[in-house]
Amino acid sequence: MLRQIERSRFIVWFSLITMLLLAFVLAWQKVDREASDTALLVVSKRILEQANVYKQQWLLEKQPEQISINQKFIKYSANGWVTPLNSANKVDCKYWLDTFYQQERVLESLPIKFEDSSIGSDFQCEYTYSRGQAINISLIDGKFRVGVIFSSEHKN
Repeated sequence: MLRQIERSRFIVWFSLITMLLLAFVLAWQKVDREASDTALLVVSKRILEQANVYKQQWLLEKQPEQISINQKFIKYSANGWVTPLNSANKVDCKYWLDTFYQQERVLESLPIKFEDSSIGSDFQCEYTYSRGQAINISLIDGKFRVGVIFSSEHKN
């Protein structure tokens, strides 16, 4: 009889500890996902801030087609936004990310895919990270935008 009581106590404690660990793991996953989403939003704001710095420089330099900044030629649109055109005058999404956000990392994740959806003088680049999250930078109809795509919204 005493052995059954001890076995019952063991089962109750084991079940309780297992439920607590499971609850902790589920809560941690949610916190981790929210931290990653927040980090992505912060990076998108930094990119936009850096794009505005380059536009201010363009205005100060009296709106030239290109400016040499830190030994790098930056090509501008007619509205003063940096275009993703590399030195060979080809669309290069990596060039845009290098210009606006050299670290490239969001938390410890590097972009796993660069997608160029540019058409003519409308530029659009999407940078996908490991959790399916993405940063989208576009310069369409003279309007510069930086957006975030969270994994539940992202196309597969």
